[in-house]
Amino acid sequence: MMMMLSCLTVVFGLSVSDATGRGSKEWHASAPAPPPGDIGGGFGFYEENGQGTREHHQHGVLWSELVLVIALIVMLGFVVNVVIIRLLKEKTKLKNTSTPVVGTKTSSPVSVVKVDETNPDPGLVFFVEQEEQFNLQNLLDAGADLQNQNYCSSLYKVQLNNNSFAYAVKRLKKLQAPCEEFDRTMAMVGKLNHPNILPLVAYNCQGEEKLLIYKYQNKGSLLALMERYIEGKSEFPWKVRLSIAVGIARGLDHIYKSDPGIPHGNMKLSNILLNENKEALISEYGYWNMVDPKSASLQRSSNGYGSYTAPEKCSSEKGDVFSFGVILLELLTGKIVENSYSGGLDLPKWVKAMVREEWTGEVFDKEIAKVGMYAFPLLNVSLKCVAHFAENRPSMAEVLETILGVVVEAQEDFSFSSTDSTPPHPHTHDAAHVLYSVAEDKEEG
Repeated sequence: MMMMLSCLTVVFGLSVSDATGRGSKEWHASAPAPPPGDIGGGFGFYEENGQGTREHHQHGVLWSELVLVIALIVMLGFVVNVVIIRLLKEKTKLKNTSTPVVGTKTSSPVSVVKVDETNPDPGLVFFVEQEEQFNLQNLLDAGADLQNQNYCSSLYKVQLNNNSFAYAVKRLKKLQAPCEEFDRTMAMVGKLNHPNILPLVAYNCQGEEKLLIYKYQNKGSLLALMERYIEGKSEFPWKVRLSIAVGIARGLDHIYKSDPGIPHGNMKLSNILLNENKEALISEYGYWNMVDPKSASLQRSSNGYGSYTAPEKCSSEKGDVFSFGVILLELLTGKIVENSYSGGLDLPKWVKAMVREEWTGEVFDKEIAKVGMYAFPLLNVSLKCVAHFAENRPSMAEVLETILGVVVEAQEDFSFSSTDSTPPHPHTHDAAHVLYSVAEDKEEG
């Protein structure tokens, strides 16, 4: 007790007698007695007997010490409670404001999955075998790299800690569809099984949070391949281009032969991925019709994306046929409309103008010019695909049939090589068909 009082003396600069209001001098038995009638001894009256005075004084001091100790304990308890309450509030605030993120190789965390606390275990819907499945927490714990971001989605490359595969995780936004509609559509997409359609591994829907998960394709996109070719960093021979064109046509034909044949709506070079054998894989399928129209319009107006959109601007088979026609023209001409390489080029308009001026052979890229006799029928069908009016465009089944005819003809003719310096002469009837198609389109205005 005396130790605590000593502490008070140090902290507050008070003596015991200061606290009792007696001044700094202590009273002793030998001290002169105060005048009669004065209050003495702290809590008792003065007695003439000196011993009685000293005893009363000691009792008063003890009571004063006890009061001070109690006050100190109450004060310390109050301070401790305040500190504890503040710490608890800070901890609760931190817990409520933190967002689960997936760590990245960059200095900033990238949020791939935002967990809905009202539904802590929403689960992923899979379309692969049991041994290939994982859970949402695996995504939260994995490392992720942001690959691409636009008005409608963000794309991440995710390497799971317990899985040898890398996955492409597409986080969708601006979708005007409840989870029920999204579930129905993805269930149909997940059942599509075709070598030229990128398989959907899994999906997840939590309110506004919608994820699509695919296996990551290391060979990249057709856009990246063409960019490397233009920059002189990669070869892009005729046979590879023809194989890619056939693959895209087969994939689209399979989509429209399926029930209910949901339009793709966003066909372009960057949405055509390549597998290890450089075969085409159609990606981004199934959700474009659910995208907010304003966001879709912004997306199409950026980086040349609008060049793939049919004049009627609606998602349909004939709209996808138009987009495929533009892609086929890109393969034939070596020109890209999707990014800065285009310079605002309207590729269908440019090709039609070249054909009308009888410069048809000049539209082909140098690799295609080596095999002109096979390129002309492809040019013909591509121009039919980009006809102004939808009713004048062929179906995907008709497009595929034409392209497969070119493949058969090329396989039967072993006299050509993609490295030949002298291009074969085109068949006269093929060139005539091209001119007729363009003349017909000219009348459409």
